[in-house]
Amino acid sequence: MTFTITICALAILMILGLPISVSLLISGMLGYMITIGVGPGINALTQTAYSDLNSFVIIAIPLYIYMGQLMLKGGAGKDLFSFAHRITRKLPGGLAIAATLASTIFAAISGSSTATAATIGSISIPEMRERGYPKRLSAGCVAVSGTLGILIPPSISFILYSLVTNTSVNKLFLAGIIPGLMLAGLFSVYSIYAMRKKAVKDVNDGQAEETKAPITFDMIASLLLIPVVLGGIYTGLFTPTEAAGVGVIYALLLTIFLKRSLSLKLFWQATMSSVETSAMILMLIAGASVFGNTLSLLQVPQDVAQWIDSLNLSAIQFLILINILYLILGMFMDAAAAILVTVPILLPALQALDINLVWFGVILVINMEIGAVTPPVGMNLFVVKAICEDFTIKDVLVGAFPYAMMGLLGLVLIMVFPDIAMYLPNLSPN
Repeated sequence: MTFTITICALAILMILGLPISVSLLISGMLGYMITIGVGPGINALTQTAYSDLNSFVIIAIPLYIYMGQLMLKGGAGKDLFSFAHRITRKLPGGLAIAATLASTIFAAISGSSTATAATIGSISIPEMRERGYPKRLSAGCVAVSGTLGILIPPSISFILYSLVTNTSVNKLFLAGIIPGLMLAGLFSVYSIYAMRKKAVKDVNDGQAEETKAPITFDMIASLLLIPVVLGGIYTGLFTPTEAAGVGVIYALLLTIFLKRSLSLKLFWQATMSSVETSAMILMLIAGASVFGNTLSLLQVPQDVAQWIDSLNLSAIQFLILINILYLILGMFMDAAAAILVTVPILLPALQALDINLVWFGVILVINMEIGAVTPPVGMNLFVVKAICEDFTIKDVLVGAFPYAMMGLLGLVLIMVFPDIAMYLPNLSPN
């Protein structure tokens, strides 16, 4: 009965338009207070929320967000796209491939799908339109390539997943590298195929002055942020949290003193944007912590594990069902909310079936990537629509569909061949 009241309260609050963090917090507190009383419930839940937020690993979240915002406001996206286009300009669909490559690199800086799509899209889509690319292809390419932001490390989604499952952040970061590069490759293959099929020749592609100009020191310096952060983690110089702090310092030095592209106004915008995004995620963690503890008190995870056990499902059958669940959830929830709400419920079942939690984390995040370009929520669809006012949501959705199918192919490959994700983590020391 208490579980039903809690879930109904959550649904009603979300329908009323309250933020999901507030909805989780209120419904979780309601269920807890019904179970153990008002006074003890409030006391226990405030302690729970504080203890879950009082984590050294969580410090990495606002720092990585700040690092990405500083690079975004400092013009790193333009440098990365110019660098990528110099590499891909002679290929069919070179600009689309450059957008994917630049998204892959920027994803390793920002850790955000929407930031990646917005940054690279605002630079690449006008270029593609000017050179005769079909608008649906250019929109779909950017929307789906932007989703790599939550898979390629450093990934905020992986940090949240590690908090919930107590798995190694380092191993999760390693596990995201090869799948992220594989998906970028699949997206690029489709871009080549589509451009050849449509027989569209890039207008002035490869002859423009910006593609003939040499690679600048600013480009190299922007690219070096990735090996500084990830290299520091995997050589043991920094923890993931310390690496985030180093990344912020590097981004500040690069954008203020070397590139001199970060004005006081842009610095303030980057700071406030980081504060707003970080506060939203931390509120979500607090709300999910309260809601999750209520479900644990009601023994919902154990009941779910027993129910799944009674179905006599194999690990593969279970994973297929979970993939379908997350593909549907991705249509309505962002990755952070889905991870914080659902993974604690499924964790006992995952452990009972002896499913590798690092591998499952990659599978989950790819599902949420596909969800990011699936209506009705599909945030990346709306980000790309906002960049080009003459695009309709239908244009972006139709353009994104074949790329999303390539993402689904990548998901199947990782499920069939787990070593795609686990090769690098298995090489690393414990």
